[in-house]
Amino acid sequence: MNRTVFVLHCLLSLACANTCAAADEQKKPQLSDYAWGFPIATSGEASFYSIELPLAVNQSASDSALRDAGVFNAGGAPVMRVFRTRGADIDETEHLEPLPTLPVLQDSERSADDVRLLFERDGDKTRVEFNTDGLAPPKEDARLVAYIVDTRPLKESIEALDFWWNPIDSGFIGRIIVDASNNLQDWREVGSGAVADLRQKQASVVQRRVNVAKTSHDYLRIRWEGLPDQWSLSRIQGYYVTGVTRLVRNVTTLEAGARDPQDGGQIFDLGGSPLVDRLRVVLAEPNTVISATIHYWSDTQQRWVRIASGSHYHIGRGNTVITSDAIRINKIRASRFKVVVTGGQQDASMRLEIGWRPDSLIFLAQGEAPYTLAVGRAADALDDFPQHRLYSDRSIIGLSQAKGQTADAFIGSRYALGGADKLQIEKTVNWRQWSLWIGLLLGVAFVGFMATNVIRDLKTR
Repeated sequence: MNRTVFVLHCLLSLACANTCAAADEQKKPQLSDYAWGFPIATSGEASFYSIELPLAVNQSASDSALRDAGVFNAGGAPVMRVFRTRGADIDETEHLEPLPTLPVLQDSERSADDVRLLFERDGDKTRVEFNTDGLAPPKEDARLVAYIVDTRPLKESIEALDFWWNPIDSGFIGRIIVDASNNLQDWREVGSGAVADLRQKQASVVQRRVNVAKTSHDYLRIRWEGLPDQWSLSRIQGYYVTGVTRLVRNVTTLEAGARDPQDGGQIFDLGGSPLVDRLRVVLAEPNTVISATIHYWSDTQQRWVRIASGSHYHIGRGNTVITSDAIRINKIRASRFKVVVTGGQQDASMRLEIGWRPDSLIFLAQGEAPYTLAVGRAADALDDFPQHRLYSDRSIIGLSQAKGQTADAFIGSRYALGGADKLQIEKTVNWRQWSLWIGLLLGVAFVGFMATNVIRDLKTR
């Protein structure tokens, strides 16, 4: 009896081992299993190579996280590789600091060149003196023509200015010009931009920030065009950033390709799923203001998910034009986006500007060059992503950062390997796999039958 059970146990173990081995062999990735190939050109000798990937790689994959992508050497063997988002490590801080500001008044009879301004600082005290070359003091009806900003209290270079104005009844849009000087006499323009405060039924449009060339000048002069006579500032803030960033972001602008019949939303398809963190609705027609919600299609949830809502505008008066800024969103990997107009012109013509962070690839220089990046195999999901499971080792990131270990590589144009059919799940019957499982089940049934007979024999004794 014991001998019979032992033989049956050995037969069952052998069947299981053969089945598992055959399944593992079947799941082992081959170059021809993938839809597309990208040739990789390496430069110099190195242990690791690094590549910044173009959007075409994301557009070629069936998995948003690039788990169905891998690197093969000249012998057709896969090598260790890892994907990561470029510029994911950011160490920077934004600052807004109030700046000392003084108005410059001018009589209607005087020109701007008649006015001189002198700053003198004694310790913590600052003396301001207007010098008009012996002219009479400004009259009571003198008008506001500029502001002088003292930037010396700041140790950092200013990158932009935020303007806060006193409330006025009518809306406005105008242009601000920023000049810089170190002696209050020799001025040069360092920036200009539109400011606006408009109230409409669809939305409120307020734009305060004007970018300037990164400057460390002691003084700034603020002038303007097209603003109401009663317009005046309550305060000015300087914007600057400290720290270091290695962030890389690309921008792609899309045209609407379809409409959602349920809500009329315009659908934009990026064709791939890089890491997206900025969105901007670009309205084609001037003097258009809309309220809208923005959604992305979630493959896991199989539905549209709202990620942003707000106002979007394109407004112009004369030579001054303002447009809505890009929206910061939580980082997502998505390919399809939808804009649904909830207020304003329902059929507004628009484009969607998408800011995305490119992925990078680091791989081990194992085997002979040339290397090939193979991408796109829908069946990888059924096989538990063998490229990612067997050949993705994040420890190579730390190893590759050692001095002299990593060299840049370059990726070429896409060409067909297995073709686009590999992006679809094959519905053909895999008779080899079925025969293996049938054999295993028959073996289990046979063991059960023999065990039953053994137990029956024991009871009859």
